[in-house]
Amino acid sequence: MSFSLRSLPILIFLGLVSLAVLLAAAVTQSSLSLFTDIFNNGSNAFSSDTLDPPTGLGATGGASISLNWTATPDTYASGHRVFRSSTSGSGYTQIAQVTPRTTTTYVDSPGAGTYYYVLRAYYQNWESVDSNEATAGVSTNTGFANCTANAAVTTSSGDNNGFEVTPGNACANDAASAQDVNSGTNTNTSCTNTGKDRHIFNTYGFAIPAGSVVNGIRVRLDTRADATAGNPFMCVELSWNGGTSWTATKSTTTLTTAEATYLLGATSDTWGRTWASGDFSNANFRVRITNVASNANRDFSLDWAAVEVTYTPP
Repeated sequence: MSFSLRSLPILIFLGLVSLAVLLAAAVTQSSLSLFTDIFNNGSNAFSSDTLDPPTGLGATGGASISLNWTATPDTYASGHRVFRSSTSGSGYTQIAQVTPRTTTTYVDSPGAGTYYYVLRAYYQNWESVDSNEATAGVSTNTGFANCTANAAVTTSSGDNNGFEVTPGNACANDAASAQDVNSGTNTNTSCTNTGKDRHIFNTYGFAIPAGSVVNGIRVRLDTRADATAGNPFMCVELSWNGGTSWTATKSTTTLTTAEATYLLGATSDTWGRTWASGDFSNANFRVRITNVASNANRDFSLDWAAVEVTYTPP
């Protein structure tokens, strides 16, 4: 290639322009560069943690359900959330949020039934996994129910005529009474002695749901005696199989000459056995009352022989 001196200024100009372009590109490239280094930002450093659930959840049933637990050990937690289900292991719904974190009890008052609970610790919108599951039930009762049938025990039972005067009067709470006149044939004071008059009351019409847990049974006797000589009292036994088998007896205190109410058993007393709902059918459930005194001339009056069953539905 040949060029003349006349073209030299042009070449020099073009060279200067190219150099300027290269320098500009270098400046632009350096302004876009990313420089990094390690920098300790002190209190703004990030860390991770696992929010722990509360532990030791327990539940106690009755008229309501009391929960208690040990708080999550994470002190930054705001508190605990309470979840309830009617099915074990699933279907939990939040029913409460308990604060502060140091609060470790809660009372729930749902309807009668059996319930399952878990807890979770929480902080803002962050929740722990579930605690252990605890279960308890809310109980209900039948109220004091009337019998609608009765029969004297006619063998090995004193006079063998039970409450021989208007025995059906014991199946209603009113002013009329069943009467056992000149009760028994001896002065023995054992509830199981064959010289004592006995009477069975039944057909209470209970409707206890299948699968219920029976918590207790109370028998109410509204009764009196014609005199306190001989220390008259009444004994009660319960049957769950139509009278084939009986519980141990429970006894009143000495009867007075004025009608009084005597309660045998309790809402948490199952009379020494585990009951099923079917045990309270009209065909199975029986109440046997024995009149006892150390004086065979005692007259017993019974206004009401009622039964109440306390149970927890499934």
